[in-house]
Parts: sequence; C-alpha cells; structure tokens
Amino acid sequence: MTGKERLMKAFHRQKPDHVPACPDISVMVPAKLTGRPFYDLFLDGREHNGWTSATYAEAYVDAVKYFGMDGWYIYGGLKEIRPEGAPEFRDTITERPEQKVVERVCETPKGVLTEREIYFADEPPWRDLKPVKDLRRDYDRLRAFMGEGPWEWEEAYRDRHLIGDYGVYVGMVPVFQDWWFHHRQGGFEQTFVDFMDEPELMEMIHEHWMEWALAYTRAMVKARPDEIMLGASSASLSVSSPDIFRMYELPFIKRASRICKDAGIVSHLHICGKSWELVEIVAEETDVDVMEPMEEPPGGNVDLKEAKRRVGNKLCIKGNINTFNFMMNATPEQVEEKCKRAIDDAAAGGGYVLSTGDQCGRDTPHANLFKMVEVAETYGKY
Repeated sequence: MTGKERLMKAFHRQKPDHVPACPDISVMVPAKLTGRPFYDLFLDGREHNGWTSATYAEAYVDAVKYFGMDGWYIYGGLKEIRPEGAPEFRDTITERPEQKVVERVCETPKGVLTEREIYFADEPPWRDLKPVKDLRRDYDRLRAFMGEGPWEWEEAYRDRHLIGDYGVYVGMVPVFQDWWFHHRQGGFEQTFVDFMDEPELMEMIHEHWMEWALAYTRAMVKARPDEIMLGASSASLSVSSPDIFRMYELPFIKRASRICKDAGIVSHLHICGKSWELVEIVAEETDVDVMEPMEEPPGGNVDLKEAKRRVGNKLCIKGNINTFNFMMNATPEQVEEKCKRAIDDAAAGGGYVLSTGDQCGRDTPHANLFKMVEVAETYGKY
C-alpha cells in the first residue's frame, strides 16, 4: 500500500497492510533537516504570487520520504478570492541578527489593524503582536477586513501534487478558540477574560466566525481533499474547559463533520493536551471520523487502551506517544517497547494510526522516528 492508501484505510476504521506510522513531525524536524535558516522556509516561502508557498511544505514531504513514514500534509489550503478593493495587509521586513521581523499593516474603513511576527533562524515564527488589541475597536476593523460574505475561494488546491501518494492531503479549518487566539492580543488568558467580560459581544463574534468557517469548510469539501481537519489546539482542556467547548466549538464541529459526512469526506479533529472528556463528547455527539493526538500523560490524560475500548467503534484513533519528554529523551529500544504496547492497546480490528502527541521537537533523535516506522511495518502487520 502507499502511505495515502494505508492512512485512508485506517481513517475508515479498516485494516491496512500494517498499522500506519505517522508521527507528528509538523514543521521543526523537517525544517532542521534542510540545514537552512528557518526563516528561509517560513518567511520567504510564506507568500508568493498571492498564495501560500510550499517551501516548508516541501521540507515536510522530503522528511516523509527520509523517514519512510506515512505523510499527513496539513500545509495547503484554498486561496480566497478577495473582492476588488478589499483591505489587505502589507508587510515591512526588518532584519536582525538571526531574526527577521515582519510588521503588517492593514487599512480598513473602520481604522488600521497592525500585527508583528518574528521569524527565527532555528525556531518556528512567533506572532508577538496580534491585530485585536482593544476588543471592540479592533474587532470592528478585523470584521471589516474579513467582510460579511458571501466569501469565495479558488476551486482547486494548488499544492496537492506535493504529497502525492506519500500521504493524505488535508484541508484544515480552525475552530473558534484557535481562530480567536490567532488574532487576539494577550493569549489564552485574555481570550477567557473576553468570554467572561463580554459574553454578548463574543457571541456575535462567534456567529460571524461560524458563517465564515462553515463557508470555508464547504469550499474545502468541494475541492475534495482526502480529509478535513478541524484544528482545535486551543480547545485543549490543558487551558480551556468542557463548558467552553460545548458553547463555542461543539456547534461548529457538529455541522462541519456533518457537511463532511454528507460529502463522503473524512473529518478529523485535532485537540492536543488533556482531552479525554472531549473525546467522549465528540464520539457521542458528532460525525467526526478521526481524533488525535489523544495525548498520554504528562501532557495529556488519555489512556490508549481505554480509548480503544470506549470509542474505537466510532473514531479512528491517532496517537499518542509523548513528544516533549519521551521522544526527545528515550532510546530506540524504549521507543520500540512503547510502540509495540500502543499497537497492542489500540490496533486490533483496524482504525489506529501509530503517532505522537503534538509535534516532535526540533532535536528529536532521528533514530527514534525511524524506530517508530520500523515497528509499525513489522510488529504492526495485520
């Protein structure tokens, strides 16, 4: 089987030729493999001729081939077709030693939005200044930038050929907390203060975002990716709560997963950190097909064997080996033992992808990633 075929079999809770090996290496491991400064990949390749360039995406595909793993390509998307004269962000780049700083300015009919992002030589970029600083003032400006719809996107993914049969091509849509965290100055703390102090305004913001997110989901589905991923890192119970999840995320996840199901497209939910209560909610109340990374302690709270027993008849399970401690510090022999235990706990009957928690660190030993692939190909045969 190809990497794509193997993952799709597992996503449909069927048995591939062996358990897929798809550690989440995301961006840091592939970027380091290139030997180039990270900002060459993330900044110089971030925008090209009006659409997201594939330079760091190409680095990921090269890493998939290098490790012999099954690829999970989450770097594409659809270019929005902006109305003529719509506000746009304009970049100014300042170079510092080992850094490039990008100041972005957007003039809207409601006023100016500003943001700043720092690109590093050996780390992923970090946005240290976000557009929404004063809630009421700046959200009006952000909404003017977004527009009121109907929104339009191109009909095809321009970069789908990059991953080919080495893995699945994923269309990704952020859930509300991820989207708001991306735009709101002050991080998680300020996000939750907004929920408490301005519930009526946040409900209005949520409704507008929902219209946009569902429109984007429909456009993604129409372009026929292998699956749709709903990105919900910020919904993690490590920082948020089940009540907030039910209020701000569950209505969208229900509708988006139903759109996917009706179209015959796999839906996939990513919630890192502590997530067990949410796993049960998603399995019981939505049409989501795949959930990951179902992280183990200390970063998460999911027992893989119990998850397989409780929700394995509804969800393909992808996960759940710890990245920031275990994968960074274990020996290949320890990785082999843990991978075999994960396969024993969750692979029976199909519907399991051997993977890690949220992405492996930049300096993860290559031998540990090679060992994951080896165990999946040998011990993980059906």
